[in-house]
Amino acid sequence: MPQTSKAKLLRQNQQDSATEIGSGSQAAHLNSPYRNVVDSAYNAKIHNRVRWKKITDFLPSLEKVGKGLDVGDRSAFTDTLESFYNCRFDNTTGDLDTVLLTGDYDIITCFEVIEHLYNPLHCLMQIKSVLQHDGLLLLSTPLFKPHLLWSKNHFHEMSYQSLTSLLRRANLKIVRQRKITTLPWWRYFTGFRPLLRGLLGRTILLEIQVAST
Repeated sequence: MPQTSKAKLLRQNQQDSATEIGSGSQAAHLNSPYRNVVDSAYNAKIHNRVRWKKITDFLPSLEKVGKGLDVGDRSAFTDTLESFYNCRFDNTTGDLDTVLLTGDYDIITCFEVIEHLYNPLHCLMQIKSVLQHDGLLLLSTPLFKPHLLWSKNHFHEMSYQSLTSLLRRANLKIVRQRKITTLPWWRYFTGFRPLLRGLLGRTILLEIQVAST
């Protein structure tokens, strides 16, 4: 079967069988002022497209992935992950500040999630509970910058030191990292605030494993 046809068939099968994982109250999550609405408009935003391209370049090549979990609502990038790793990715449902995750995953992705949460430690501990001991967590989040440059739906943005402390508390360790910008270069010259974001704003990409106990 041609590769393109195989990929299309895989995506169709995955869309037919994609699962949402988690139990707990969903109402608080849906009503949070810090929650993104993932829809066609979200998928089309230029900063998401730029970020997803750079995340794709960062993804590690793995010989075989049995099953993955993409934390958060399903987006266009979930399809990219399924094609890249040739496996199904589930998504979470409910309030990630309180939800209890179930399952067993070779790889978990958590892109642009923890900055929206009141309790990111709970989310990371739940992720660790369903990640195989030799599995990988791939995470991205914006690093701290002056508050006037924050997105209105970010509850917090952490410094690198705060982020690494949070991961250590969750018994997770960083094995690879990269800092990126998330807009085309010319967008940073369209105003004072974009220029400041270009100078001061960075998103960090992390490859993470469970720390040895």
